[in-house]
Amino acid sequence: MRFSNYIKAVITVLVVILLSSNLFAQTYQERREQLLRDQENTRAEINVLEARIKNYQQRVNQAEERFDRSYEQFQSLNNLIALQDDKINSLQEEQNQIDAEIALTEKEIELRELELEQLIENYKQIVLYAYKNGRSGNLEMLLTSESINQMLVRSNYLRRFDEQKTKQADAISQAKRELDRVKKNLEDSYSRNRQVLTEIQQEKNELASQRQQQEQTVEEIKQERSTWLTELRKTREAKEGLENTFRELEQAEAEAEAERLRKLEQARNIADADRREREVQRYSSASSGNSAVSNAELSMFEESFAKAKGQLPWPVESKTIARKFGRTRNPLYGTVTENDGINIVSEAGSEVRVVSEGYVLNILPLRGYGDVVVVKHGSYYSVYGNLSRIDVEVGEVLSQGGVVGRSGTSQSELGEVLFFAVRVDREFVNPETWLSGR
Repeated sequence: MRFSNYIKAVITVLVVILLSSNLFAQTYQERREQLLRDQENTRAEINVLEARIKNYQQRVNQAEERFDRSYEQFQSLNNLIALQDDKINSLQEEQNQIDAEIALTEKEIELRELELEQLIENYKQIVLYAYKNGRSGNLEMLLTSESINQMLVRSNYLRRFDEQKTKQADAISQAKRELDRVKKNLEDSYSRNRQVLTEIQQEKNELASQRQQQEQTVEEIKQERSTWLTELRKTREAKEGLENTFRELEQAEAEAEAERLRKLEQARNIADADRREREVQRYSSASSGNSAVSNAELSMFEESFAKAKGQLPWPVESKTIARKFGRTRNPLYGTVTENDGINIVSEAGSEVRVVSEGYVLNILPLRGYGDVVVVKHGSYYSVYGNLSRIDVEVGEVLSQGGVVGRSGTSQSELGEVLFFAVRVDREFVNPETWLSGR
C-alpha cells in the first residue's frame, strides 16, 4: 500500500514537472513573441519617425539655406559692390592716363609731321639745285677756279653738299620711321583705351546687376521679416482669440450654472409635490448643449483627469512636438511668440483621440487654430485644434480614447500637426506635464 502511494506521488510529481515545463516553455515563447512584436512595432515607429524627420529636415534645411543665403549674399554683395566700385575707379583712372598718353602722342605726331615736312622741303631744295646744276655744273665750277686754293674750297663745298643731301635723306627716313613708331604707339593706346572702356562698361553693367540683385535680396529679407512679423501678429491674435473664446465659454457656463441654481431654488419652493419633483429633477443636473451631464458625472470626469496628470495618453500616435508651449524666440529676427498649447507633428489626417473622459463643450473655427473641439472634464479642459475633420457633436459624452476627428493636412492652417492644449483654473498650462512620458 505504501509502495503504491509512493508510485502515485512520484507520477504526480513528474506530471507536475512536465506541466510546469510546458507552461514555462509556453510562457517563454509567448513572451518572446510579444517582445518580437514590440520590436517590430518599435522599428515601424522608428521608420515612420525617420521618414518624418527626413521630410522636415529637408524643409528646415531649405529654410535655413534660404536665410543663410540671403544674409551671406547680402554681405558678399556689399563687399563685391565695394570692390567693383574701386575697380571702376581704377579703370577710369587708367583710362584718363591713356587719354593723356593719346593726347601727348597726337601732339608728338603733329611735331614730327612738321619736322618731316621741313626735312622733305629742304631735301627738295637740295635735289632741285642739284638737278639744275648737275655734275657738269660742278665740274665747271672746279675748272673755272682762279686758284688751287679756290678749287679745293669749291671741291670741299661740293663734297659737303653731297654729304648734306645724303644726311638729309637719311634724316627724312629716320623721321619717317619715328613717325610710324609714334603712330603705332598711338594705335596701341587707342586699342588699350577701347579695351579699358569696354571693361569699364562691363564692370558697370555687372555692378548694376549686382546692385539690382542686392536690392532684390534686401527686399526678400524685408519680406521674410515682414512675414515673421505678420506671423507674430497672427499668433498673438490667435492666442488672444483662443483665450477670449474660453473666457466667454467660462462666463457662459457660470451664467448658465447660476441660472440653473436659481431655477432649482425656485423649483424647491413649488407647492405642488409632483410638479416640484419634476422641476427639481430637471434642474438638478448641469446641462450643456444637447447633453445633460450630472454633477456627479462632472466630478468623476474631473477626478479622473486630475489623477491622470503625467499619465494621459497622447491624442495622436506621434509624440513629436514641432512647437512647444509658452514663449518662443525666433533666432533670426528676435521676435517672440507665445503658444497656449503644443503642436504635435502627425501623419496627415491621423486619428485624434480624447485624452480623458468628458463631454464636448464646443466646436468652433478659430483664427490661427483652424477647426477646434473643446472637451470639458469637470473644471479641466482639453483642446484639439487644426482638425481636418470633426467626428463629434456638441454635448456628446466621450470615453477616454474616443475619436474626436482627424489631424491637420498640408492644406490645414497649421499644416500636418495637431494643436493640443490643456486649461486648468482658467489658465492654459503646459500639456507635456499632463501627458505620459515620451
